[in-house]
Amino acid sequence: MGCAWVLAVWVTHRVVGGDTPWLVDGTDQLVRCLAAGNLVKCGYTGQLTATGQTTAIGPYPLLQYIPDLIARSLGATHHSRYAILALLSTAAVIAAVVVSARVLARLGLGIWSWAFVAVLLSGPVLVYANTTWGEMLAAALLVFLAAAALAHAAPLLFGTAAFAACLTKETSYPFVAAIALVGLVLARRTTARPIRPQVVAGAAGMVLAFACASAFNILRFGAIQNTNYLRSEFTTPLARIPETAIGLYVAPNGGILIFWASATVLFAALLVPPLARMRDRPISLTLALIVAGLTVSLASWYSPFGWIAWGPRLTLPWVLALLLLALAAFGRDLAAPARRLLAPAWRFGLVALAVVAMTLPHVGYLWRPETKDEFFALSRDNPDCDDPAGSRGYYACLHETMWSRRPIVNTALQGLGKPSGTVTAIAVAAALIGCLALLRRGLLRDPAHAVGGRI
Repeated sequence: MGCAWVLAVWVTHRVVGGDTPWLVDGTDQLVRCLAAGNLVKCGYTGQLTATGQTTAIGPYPLLQYIPDLIARSLGATHHSRYAILALLSTAAVIAAVVVSARVLARLGLGIWSWAFVAVLLSGPVLVYANTTWGEMLAAALLVFLAAAALAHAAPLLFGTAAFAACLTKETSYPFVAAIALVGLVLARRTTARPIRPQVVAGAAGMVLAFACASAFNILRFGAIQNTNYLRSEFTTPLARIPETAIGLYVAPNGGILIFWASATVLFAALLVPPLARMRDRPISLTLALIVAGLTVSLASWYSPFGWIAWGPRLTLPWVLALLLLALAAFGRDLAAPARRLLAPAWRFGLVALAVVAMTLPHVGYLWRPETKDEFFALSRDNPDCDDPAGSRGYYACLHETMWSRRPIVNTALQGLGKPSGTVTAIAVAAALIGCLALLRRGLLRDPAHAVGGRI
């Protein structure tokens, strides 16, 4: 019942995210360019607007335009296109859960599906699953890629998954390749089947994605690269990258450990112990290197959290795919420690209480989204925040925003005071406790199945 209530909230309580109006306007401009046969630098001005754009089409990844273009072609209005994009986020989250559960069950790790759902419900997905942002669609496509690799999918299906995953971000190619290869190596361990056909198909899908993105950039910018995002002021100075990288993990107003502690803790519990085992060390180190690479990549961007938004928006798409790979690789090894942790009723109660407590800010924000607007409006009180992107004042403002302001998660708790917030908190708590109870039951009922056999 708790999950049903959350789903109902997602479907009926849709939110238009940040830059979506500019994306929709950009799709309209794209259609005009195509109709006029203007396929090079169409809508390009070269002048950076207040919204950070040098083209009327917009600088966003190709993936974000595709569903909006389809909706527009079917006659949808601006308002209904917003609704479609929000519902697509909801559908993407549901699909990611279903696909992950099927793959884990196929690997004999079905009980960990409950942990996967608990992690999903206890983090920012709870907020983004009903928005027009493209992060949930990107997250689902990355999960599909990881799942296709783990399931040793047919080459055509795997290549299609790699193609779609590469459309999520133009900086995603090395990370998509790494995720795909880790999943394929794990699949080869369980099936003893060759993975060369999948590697070739995946490479072909990535090349095709690069070609499509390049063609789209030529249309927008007259170059194969996204010249809008490659402007010097959008690159973080080298000396500031370490602070930003640390902030991506622990900053009170943007760190993944603050906004998605359940995912962070479970991922660390899965990855750290295998480092001591020679056989498992390569996979564990590779996953850790993917995380490190993503951290450096995001820290090198002038807006590493993807603000103005709730939490570390740009980090979110990668979390579930990496968690799925970690569960597939090391879920069996974690079963015994997890069983010891959850077996005593009092420890189970403490874990459940902690997970629910970490989730409450997301529930509050779900019903009080103006929390974000109030938080970022504080920039008006900081003169540094008026300075242009890339300047000394800009980074002073970024430092103050992520470290010094009152934590936005605390303010978001005010949303729990609304009747709808209270009911949703109860529903989400019930869903989380139910997931953890089912995980515990599975670990206690069949320990041999939970621990036996290794990938």
